[in-house]
Amino acid sequence: MAARLRQRAASTPEFWSFVGRASRENGHGTFAYPAMMVPQLQGALLDDVLEVDATVSSVLDPFMGSGTVLLESARRGLSFFGADINPLAVLLSEVKSRPHDIQRLEEVRARVASKAAADTSEIIAVDFINRDKWFRRDVAIALSRLRRAICEEPERVERQVLWVALAETIRLVSNSRTSTVKLHAYSPADIAKRVLDAHGTFLRILAEHIDQLRDQAAILHEGLSRSPKLTISCKPGDARTMPHSGDPVSDVLMTSPPYGDNITTVTYGQHSYLPLQWMSPDDVPGLTPELLLATRSIDSASLGGKLKDRLPEAEELCARSPAFQSCFEKMQARDRNARVRLTAFTADLDESLDSIVARLRDHAWMFWTLGERRISGITVPTVSIVRDLLCDRGARHIETLERKIPAHSKRMALRNASVETMNTESVLVMRGPARRQERDETACMET
Repeated sequence: MAARLRQRAASTPEFWSFVGRASRENGHGTFAYPAMMVPQLQGALLDDVLEVDATVSSVLDPFMGSGTVLLESARRGLSFFGADINPLAVLLSEVKSRPHDIQRLEEVRARVASKAAADTSEIIAVDFINRDKWFRRDVAIALSRLRRAICEEPERVERQVLWVALAETIRLVSNSRTSTVKLHAYSPADIAKRVLDAHGTFLRILAEHIDQLRDQAAILHEGLSRSPKLTISCKPGDARTMPHSGDPVSDVLMTSPPYGDNITTVTYGQHSYLPLQWMSPDDVPGLTPELLLATRSIDSASLGGKLKDRLPEAEELCARSPAFQSCFEKMQARDRNARVRLTAFTADLDESLDSIVARLRDHAWMFWTLGERRISGITVPTVSIVRDLLCDRGARHIETLERKIPAHSKRMALRNASVETMNTESVLVMRGPARRQERDETACMET
């Protein structure tokens, strides 16, 4: 595996950066989810692992986001299990998990357009804190008419497609700037002069999505032709407590966890907050009132989101990760909050590793796409920390791939001076431990 990965870079310099070779086609472009993985990169890695291990048949992504790994796995006939704490991510992935009836979707689009156009009610269908800050009244009325028309559709699968199109519409017509994933309102003067057509924007986006879903259906059928037993499962869930009892183990882990706590890196939950307010909870897996109480609720529930009483956890992390210990010691001269943030996120990520490893076969292949943020001016060596924590569990390092990120494609949340535009990423390639085998051998010895 290491030889194959090195050969790609040797024959094509900057191969893993995919500059000018990355695109959002075949279902990958249905929503502008923050910091999405590069489909072609993950696809190349899957091709390589299939070349060296013919027994591979399934992939796990416990931080699945909008489903990039899902589609790349399925098109190769690999079964997929994914989870995410963000309900919008689970909705996006569910829509990507099945081949849709394109003709029916065209009929649904025409029907929803007609019903929304005939709706003369000016009642705004949703109510939440600061709603009028984020939506101009005429926009909120138009979105309400679309929402009522969507809710009248009888099939949940088709409603989910419509919610995704509405989510992208909301991203474009709300009063939040599209230049950042964090909620940041336009000025009152800019809001007043914006020319917005929520109804027309929705119909345009839905038409574009249907085109993507047509190609997606072809990809999924291709995957089924390769493996008739292919299964896809997308569930709401926290990677730290991801259920695994009774589920089959996976051969490959391919994932990209957050690069730090969401609030100060990429605010996935905040980016999803406004679209989720307009959706029917019955159609969005994992959507609960608690996750919509505030703009930060989802991000606070994510890795590193809870900071109270976390500093004592640093001692154990230092004992198990030299990279963490070195970084933690550098932060001793910084403010206490920097050490708390480092510890909270690392401890939560470490906790997730037990749940993740339990879902993998012995010696499973692992592909971690990771970035390294800065806290109080100090770069956090995330790649080395994850490597340390995995090796502590018996995993083996295979290779680390470095890639450049095109300018402005991954921007962290705007907060103080501790964040910046990321320009590099790494793919940490490892083989998982043989914990089940070791337990079996231990049991035999005890017997």
